[in-house]
Amino acid sequence: MNILFRKILSFFMSTVMFLSAGPFIDGRSVGDASSIADNEFACAGYDLTFNILSKSYDLSGHKTHDYMGKTDSAFVWPTASLIENVADAYRLFPGSLRLRLYYGDMLTNGLERYLVKDAVISAPEKEYGGISYYNASAGGKGDYYYDDNEWVCIQLLLGYGQLGKRELLDAALDNLEFIWTGWDDVLGGGIYWSSKYDSKNACSNAPAAIAFLLAYQFTENEEYLEKGKMIYDWMNSALRENDLFVDNIQVESGAKNYWKGIYNQATMIYAGSLLYEITDEKEYCDLTAATVRATIPHMFSETENEDGTAGIKMNANPIFKAWCVGWLARSYEKFYSVDPEHDSSPMDYLTAVLKKELSTKDEDGFYDPFFCSGAVDKENYTEILGQDGVASTFLCAAYYETLLKK
Repeated sequence: MNILFRKILSFFMSTVMFLSAGPFIDGRSVGDASSIADNEFACAGYDLTFNILSKSYDLSGHKTHDYMGKTDSAFVWPTASLIENVADAYRLFPGSLRLRLYYGDMLTNGLERYLVKDAVISAPEKEYGGISYYNASAGGKGDYYYDDNEWVCIQLLLGYGQLGKRELLDAALDNLEFIWTGWDDVLGGGIYWSSKYDSKNACSNAPAAIAFLLAYQFTENEEYLEKGKMIYDWMNSALRENDLFVDNIQVESGAKNYWKGIYNQATMIYAGSLLYEITDEKEYCDLTAATVRATIPHMFSETENEDGTAGIKMNANPIFKAWCVGWLARSYEKFYSVDPEHDSSPMDYLTAVLKKELSTKDEDGFYDPFFCSGAVDKENYTEILGQDGVASTFLCAAYYETLLKK
């Protein structure tokens, strides 16, 4: 009888873990669900995600706040960053009805607040009519950034992949029409950063490549693949320096800003991984691997722990926002999934930092947005671009450890 009871209890606990990890959609096994439920990064990322949502997203009003606990209306970039966080959580826990509720509402009602329909876009070389785009602020018109729209477009596409709602794909494809209005032949190509049309930036090109390549994967429309390649090639010719990417080039003077923000490296790693995944052309793998290798000394330093053992420290300067580190984690695990060598060292560096990050949890349930690098900005503790980046980094590391690495 005791043996039977133990078997029933064991089955019950396995079922609970199976359901909590939510493997309904992707056929996840009980073993995978148990691994996720036991993973410290998965648990931390899941808890932090809901902590952020409870303080920064008004589900009834469909409104995101830039700072947790405030009543302000966030710009569209932080709004997209919070959707990224929820997308990363939902990927690990697709059976969570609560996550699905937030995810679906944010992708539809939440983004609708920023949508401008049937606009006229006056780009430098051509005027475009009947264009829909996402404004920088909710309810505004005319103030737009191409990178803002690309962050939104990527999330619409990933949301379509996870939720299967056709309207998300349609919205993304409409938005791609706007994104392409930012491309012209000045400086050999490239997409402008904003409605000022005065610079072409890494942040308005690498994520655009990702958006077009994801659209190709969902539609098999060759036009999207060709545009993704064009953007990726322009980035490599115009902004690549020693396997990393500088921030921007000014259109009038041709002067470059040589700051190497980590999210610009991360998005090019992700775009290159997609191109290699789609085409199987070794050139894309080699270019991407070189950037992955270059990011390691750019982001991390080897240190010595108090007990004399070797440790890893994150460098403060390239971080900018914790959101950027979320993109680094996302790109590292994406490249690992296509890398023929399956080099684990980039994620090993990141997870070493994250083990220390776990100990920074404060009384409000938030974490150091600078990942123990020594940088200090108290405002970042309540800024969603700080905390949702930490949550995404935890969740991507958990996905890598529990589902991808094996």
